[in-house]
Amino acid sequence: MRVAAVAMMLVLSACGTSATPTEASATPSAGTSRYTAAPTTAAPRHLPGSVVRVSINGVENPADVAVRDPGPGPVTIVLTFPFAVDRASVEKWGMSGQPTKTWLDDHTLQLVFAETEPSIGFKIAETLSASGDAVIDFVVVNVPRSSHVISVYTVADLAAAGFANLPRASGSWRVPASDGITLAPDGKRVLVYDGFGPLSGQVPAFVDLDTKATTSLTQPPTSDGWFSFADWMADGRLVMVGRGVWVGDTRAAGMKRVADAQALVGGYPWLALPDPSETRIAIWGYNSDGHVPVVDLSDGAVQMLTGPFRRCGQDAFASFAWSADGRFLAGTDCDFEEGPAKARVRIVDVAADRTVRTIEGGIMGIRGLASGDFIVIRDSGEMGAGYRLLGVVTGFDGQERSRYLGHAWWMSADHHYLLQSRFQPAGGPTYTLFDLVAGTNFDFGVPCGGRSEGGCPSPHWMRDGRLAFY
Repeated sequence: MRVAAVAMMLVLSACGTSATPTEASATPSAGTSRYTAAPTTAAPRHLPGSVVRVSINGVENPADVAVRDPGPGPVTIVLTFPFAVDRASVEKWGMSGQPTKTWLDDHTLQLVFAETEPSIGFKIAETLSASGDAVIDFVVVNVPRSSHVISVYTVADLAAAGFANLPRASGSWRVPASDGITLAPDGKRVLVYDGFGPLSGQVPAFVDLDTKATTSLTQPPTSDGWFSFADWMADGRLVMVGRGVWVGDTRAAGMKRVADAQALVGGYPWLALPDPSETRIAIWGYNSDGHVPVVDLSDGAVQMLTGPFRRCGQDAFASFAWSADGRFLAGTDCDFEEGPAKARVRIVDVAADRTVRTIEGGIMGIRGLASGDFIVIRDSGEMGAGYRLLGVVTGFDGQERSRYLGHAWWMSADHHYLLQSRFQPAGGPTYTLFDLVAGTNFDFGVPCGGRSEGGCPSPHWMRDGRLAFY
């Protein structure tokens, strides 16, 4: 009988759900669960980004909608959420620039961007409420800046930052201009003008970097642009090349049209390059025979170089370099618009208007150096993202001096440094600075502006050895 009872218990255990001894001792009524259900957490409510109030410099704007340029000065953005926020869910997201962040209360985040920060754009995803019962899927803020940032660095500024950090500029300003810009040698003002490209109607004017005071030039008129060249010469004179060649003093007083550049070129002037003494300027534009006029800046006298210096592709530029003594002008030339494979460098004796030397084949362009040599830019054979070009430093005797792998090159006025850019398929540009005296080098990067600001800035060596990016 005892054996039968044990057997019966084993059968019941095999046919039913296993149970603890306590559960087995109870006799549940029919239809009643043996277990207590685990508590469930309600999923958070999902809300659209439009529930966030966005204020830009005190003006309410719809979230997820691009706004107008807020103008000069710092930009203050206030985000007001409809609930108390789990702050960590917001602060984990990166933003363009380096704003100062302040929580005004549990619902409100204030972001202050410096005037010189690039175009502002960021997205905050999955903003959680402090209670966990609501989540905002994402909110997008875009604040374009159509003006340009000018940043000036010493070599020490750049070396101190290294490659891991963005350098701290010794001076940085935002200029209300969307076209041509040239920084004055004293670094205290800029000349803005209608630069090469689609006509913008920008009136030539000086802008004081500290006060933003704008003074329009009386000459040249806006109608003389676009201007393919605008800069100060070593003696302080201001030179501008549009339809004419204009020369005046450092404040643009007495600007005088010394030559008709358009008539001399036989087409619109695309580029102009002063000689090392900065008393003459060579002017190039697309024409039928590739001639180049050289204009004396004192009296407008012209020496015509027959070249020819013809472009190598539709809408392509020729490129030029002067020898240190101004006796020779080197420039690119192609028989037909077939690209760089058959391009050559032509070196011309300016006084004699005679070609004295050519460097044949595979020339993508040249860039003059302050040392009096020039860099011949060729295909390096590298392919894919981040490919580099071959820069061959060449003398006017046609002899190679040295080689570099990069994208573009600029030499300081004192020949002490050579700046090399490296092509970047994405992100901001990076550079290598070679100390040609010490034989050392270091890498650094600079921030890029937004598309409305013209993208990444270009480097410009100042006469005092500083580097300006704009």
